[in-house]
Amino acid sequence: MSKAKGAESDPLAGNNKYVRLNDLNAGAFGFVVLARDTETDEAVAIKFMKRNAVNKYVAREVINHAFLLHVRATAFKEVFLTPEYLAIAMEYAAGGDMFQYVKQRGGLEEAEARWFFQQLIIGMDYCHKMGVVNRDIKLENTLLDGSKRPLLKICDFGYSKNDKDSVPKSKVGTPGYTAPEVISNSRTYDGKKADVWSAGVMLYVILFCEYPFERPSDAGDPQRFQKVLERILAVDFRFPASIPVSADCKNLLLRILVADPAKRASIEEIQQNPWYVRDLPAGVIRMNDECLKLRDHTAGYQTVEDIQAVVGEAIGLHKKPMADDDYIDEAMEGEDYY
Repeated sequence: MSKAKGAESDPLAGNNKYVRLNDLNAGAFGFVVLARDTETDEAVAIKFMKRNAVNKYVAREVINHAFLLHVRATAFKEVFLTPEYLAIAMEYAAGGDMFQYVKQRGGLEEAEARWFFQQLIIGMDYCHKMGVVNRDIKLENTLLDGSKRPLLKICDFGYSKNDKDSVPKSKVGTPGYTAPEVISNSRTYDGKKADVWSAGVMLYVILFCEYPFERPSDAGDPQRFQKVLERILAVDFRFPASIPVSADCKNLLLRILVADPAKRASIEEIQQNPWYVRDLPAGVIRMNDECLKLRDHTAGYQTVEDIQAVVGEAIGLHKKPMADDDYIDEAMEGEDYY
């Protein structure tokens, strides 16, 4: 069995509840393994971060995730500690991520692209109504359940913020997906509007299997990154002539990829768009309303205080309870993640 980077030894050694099955992926902030819950016999994904590398974003990530009870978001299970790691157990999505799905197919036909975009917007609508903005919507952060007609799940809340926190101000996210106001605004921005922009970029990539603000001529150019940012600010993109899509689809993208967030389509406007509503399953809006009735319940058995205590122990905050605005925004304000 291959080992993910940073997982030379079994991170679940000695754990009585979870048994490691395989490695899933690794990134800059940790690695993820597939495990079996010995109490329920179900497969779970567990994200591990070195305890000494856990930053003060993590409590907010876990708390925001824990309150999302929706089929379009991976279900939170629990957060726990091992001698070396802080671990977040969550629902396992067997179909991999949207990036690989789209890349393997060279882009999707319009009807299938709409199917995934509808699911994404339904999930974002729920998260926003729960007060959570993601701030890193992208193909790699959406997983598929592995069914014959795959179902999408938003999976990463590492940059998320809640309405109860201070307003978004840090330039977080993934280059290429980032909204113009996040790049240019030195003060604050509307995280919900920024998420909508990123969803528009996602739809473009799903359709055309390329990024709207990149060009083939950028390859090897040391100024490539700066050129991409400049094109985002200018909303300089084009529709590939080689891949025909309907006028309705193009019109929706042109309503989403708008530099001024005040003029950009809202989620409510997207949900009324003729292209979006075509073949939309009945009852999806009512489903969100039903899920919102559970807004005060966490997905797992842990309370907010339990989560704060676990994360606080990992980063050595023993002297006082953690609160989002106290420790996250003061520590992270002004930091850029590009």
